[in-house]
Amino acid sequence: MKHFWLFLVMLILIGVPLADVTAQTGSDGKEPIHITSDRFDAYTKKKTAIFSGNVVVVKGDTIITADEFRLYYKEGVSVGKGSDSPANAGLSPRSGDIEKIEALGNVTIRQEKKVVTGEKAVLLNDEEQVIITGNPVMKEGDNEITGDTIIFFMKENKGIVKSSPNQRVTATIYPEEKKE
Repeated sequence: MKHFWLFLVMLILIGVPLADVTAQTGSDGKEPIHITSDRFDAYTKKKTAIFSGNVVVVKGDTIITADEFRLYYKEGVSVGKGSDSPANAGLSPRSGDIEKIEALGNVTIRQEKKVVTGEKAVLLNDEEQVIITGNPVMKEGDNEITGDTIIFFMKENKGIVKSSPNQRVTATIYPEEKKE
């Protein structure tokens, strides 16, 4: 399971540059991020960009799906020009300009045999935290951890699964077979 937390770090790092959807693969090894959805809206005054309807985010072998993906920009960041309408907004801000990212509704984060699901995932950029709620489940192969809230602290490389009065933390871990 220790590798599962590293997997979460990678997922979180993928989420950080989501505003830079035009990122290109270069000598630094960055892979492009592909986002598809039924609709895209960006609002200058609200400092918000929203991908909605069957959202699929792909970077390398990691796929994130959700009903809606919201980017919230920090104060002082110009999301677009003119009025608060989607037609006048742009994607010029960079990942460091993002205050938080929310994936809402039927959230699934998948990489190979590793899967995290929940109803809501929130990345707090400056705090370097990811909070997954709404029946969150982490799986790697047959191993599984569930709870009320999953919080991952990127700086400390530490994760916490919290319970609630109605739902205790549960883990099912299968021993690995030794390779000879």
